[in-house]
Amino acid sequence: MALKENIKAIRQEISAQEQFLESLIKGERFFKKYKWLILGVVVAIVLAAIVINVNTILKEKRVLEANETYLALLNNPNDGSALELLKKRDLKLYNLFKFSQAVKNEDKSELNALANEEFDEFLKEIVLYETTGESEELLINLTFLKEGYALLEKGDIDGANASFAKVSPASSLQNIISSLQHYQGK
Repeated sequence: MALKENIKAIRQEISAQEQFLESLIKGERFFKKYKWLILGVVVAIVLAAIVINVNTILKEKRVLEANETYLALLNNPNDGSALELLKKRDLKLYNLFKFSQAVKNEDKSELNALANEEFDEFLKEIVLYETTGESEELLINLTFLKEGYALLEKGDIDGANASFAKVSPASSLQNIISSLQHYQGK
């Protein structure tokens, strides 16, 4: 009996080795058949990672350079070369600097010129408010949010909810409002 069991165990072991070799051969055939495709995918992934990293590094470098230029302009607002350099590097930051200088100098003509520029919508709305005294929906919603928050601080939850209800449902401030309502200002 022991001899039959030993032969049976040997057959099972050989069968397992045959299956392993067979799967190894199938894998080798698959790799030979698709090696250029597999190699292409690996190369594409590596190249994509390199491009993304280089792009991120360049973007960070541009932001740092724009910030340095902005700081230089804050120290010397009359530096025309720094102003032109900031305009080339970051148009939004350039417009923000122009806006701050126009408000500081109370230059209505510069504010009117900025109102016609294409840049950040929120800043554009603030410029519109500074020039005309009128506000679009965003600043009105911000006013209602501030009113509601002040009422929450005083403990007037119903008044705060009434103020929050005045904010447009499509406003980007709705996340803040829902958080304030959930925690009731705490």
